[in-house]
Amino acid sequence: MRSLLFIAAGGAIGALMRHGVSALVYRFVAPSFPWGTLAANLAGCFMIGALWAVSERVSFPPGLGVFLFTGMIGAFTTFSTYALESLQLMNRGNVTAGLANIAGSTLAGLFLVAVGMHAGRWILETLTATA
Repeated sequence: MRSLLFIAAGGAIGALMRHGVSALVYRFVAPSFPWGTLAANLAGCFMIGALWAVSERVSFPPGLGVFLFTGMIGAFTTFSTYALESLQLMNRGNVTAGLANIAGSTLAGLFLVAVGMHAGRWILETLTATA
């Protein structure tokens, strides 16, 4: 039961973060392409990579892992929304944009998970070297 509360709390925060990122992006670009969801997904990929790298070296307190990974980042990345928006673009006849969203999210997401993992490891090494 306690894990569910951590997931729910993290999910609420992640959902609000996703909304905030999308709203910020759409202040600068037209919503003809799902830029807000793409930005949230790619930022989430970086975050999950960095936090995973940290979790490999640092023991999280009970509940923090499910709060961060399942709750917060799980609600923030919105890959179900990404899939729906990609399909909607294709159903509206914009197959190229739909496929570009799929390719961009997948390829850039994998790249940013790797970059996030390296960044997380570098931060930990820098902090432990100076401590």
